[in-house]
Amino acid sequence: MKKIFSLLIAIVFLFSNCHKMLDTVPTDFLSPVNYYKTADHIKKALTGVYDPLGTVDMYGFRLCGQLAYSNDEGIRSAASELTGPAVYNHSISDPYINNLWTACYTGIDRANDLLANIHHADMDETLRAQYRGEALFLRAYYYYLLALHWGDVPLKLTPTIDVQSVDLERSPLRKVYEQIIADMTEAKDEVATISSLGFNGRISKTAVMGMLARVSLSMAGYPVRETSKYAAARDWADSVILSGEHALNPDYKQIFINHAQDIYDIKENLWEIEFFGNGLDAYNETSWIGVWFGIASNDLENPGYCYGALYATNKLFNLYEETDQRRDWNISTYKYSGTNKVPYNPTDLYNRFPGKWRREYELITPKQKNGGPINFPILRYSDILLMRAEAENEMNGPADAVAYLNQVRERAGATLFTEANNNAITNQQQFREVIRDERARELCFESLRNHDLKRWGIFVSTMKNLANTISLTYPTNLRYLALSGNNVSERHLLFPIPSREMALNKAMTQNPGW
Repeated sequence: MKKIFSLLIAIVFLFSNCHKMLDTVPTDFLSPVNYYKTADHIKKALTGVYDPLGTVDMYGFRLCGQLAYSNDEGIRSAASELTGPAVYNHSISDPYINNLWTACYTGIDRANDLLANIHHADMDETLRAQYRGEALFLRAYYYYLLALHWGDVPLKLTPTIDVQSVDLERSPLRKVYEQIIADMTEAKDEVATISSLGFNGRISKTAVMGMLARVSLSMAGYPVRETSKYAAARDWADSVILSGEHALNPDYKQIFINHAQDIYDIKENLWEIEFFGNGLDAYNETSWIGVWFGIASNDLENPGYCYGALYATNKLFNLYEETDQRRDWNISTYKYSGTNKVPYNPTDLYNRFPGKWRREYELITPKQKNGGPINFPILRYSDILLMRAEAENEMNGPADAVAYLNQVRERAGATLFTEANNNAITNQQQFREVIRDERARELCFESLRNHDLKRWGIFVSTMKNLANTISLTYPTNLRYLALSGNNVSERHLLFPIPSREMALNKAMTQNPGW
């Protein structure tokens, strides 16, 4: 049974400044002051703050699907898909982009309401602080998603109380990041430890620390380029490592089997978005993780229907050594014919499906075509180690950074970078190239790659090189996969401000190129 909160509620608040128009006070709505009275009220309201994360517009599908791919890890497989974000041919009216913007601000508005009224409740002070910390963090995380995808965005830190408050200018990206860091830093001291929670669907101290490391790396890179943040990234990663709360799961593939079987691994996974059920009753919230990311299948039960929406690139395949156990898990070695597994020809490296999440491991039956119970990881311990390594290299070079990198490689059975193996990393630029490849090997299909490529300042060039490689070396019938890279330009470093927001917010300006 999922522990995150199974009860979602819809509470309508009346925020009115229209006494000039109305002489009477409605009696069928609850004001925030009257609603936030008990710990249970606060808990339910906090559930509402978490809720957008699991919707189809966010990690239930789009944010880790069409809005995160194509790139040099995986390419949209459908030859018929000629428009949309997955092939970088979209407009300011794209519904997926519009809906992500709305989902982020829905979470922010709910967090602002809770933060403004949590002091009204009669409840245990420790629990009040914990819930407040979670709401603070979640507001910051929604702003982090907005910053990554749109750059400068309006900062709303108080409840929306009148129509005039929707006309907000965009705050500079640096200011947005400063608010994110301030909120997360404050939240760190209020939320619970992951060991006391016992599961990773809620925000814990180490999840906050780990996300602060990620945010700091984002600030250190393009476009902010505040390189002093490498020290903050290193220190926040260290705080997770030294907490003693986390360790690598010795079996890489088991991490993702656990996601399919509702097994909490709080050592490896600092934070994941929880999904459950099969869509057949009221007590479920399913995701498209296995339905969209996995090995194409038309069978509803064995292994379960999957669209096979991505092909892993041959570039990703060739990043792995033969001994690297991650390769044949992350990239499938077989395809389905009915319920039978048919091995790929060893030379066929162009249209293999991702295998990181496999519906054959789901335990809930009957399975459904358009949803399943597979959880999605937001932050894993291996990422903490790789962020620690990257930050250390940027500050001091590879001498001490390589030990963190090698921890991740040792778990995978990959060759360690050592003098004894005659492959020691000797300079900072060499380590940069290694860590960029290692993040792909370890974290592929976890929706981090586009943002990594952008903060490194190589997104457009990487996509152009990929398109060129596909056009020159892929089989003729698969060269349509170059479309994404051919379409990419500098304007795709950011999403367009949604048309709906441009129409409603008179103070809004559009991103370059849109």
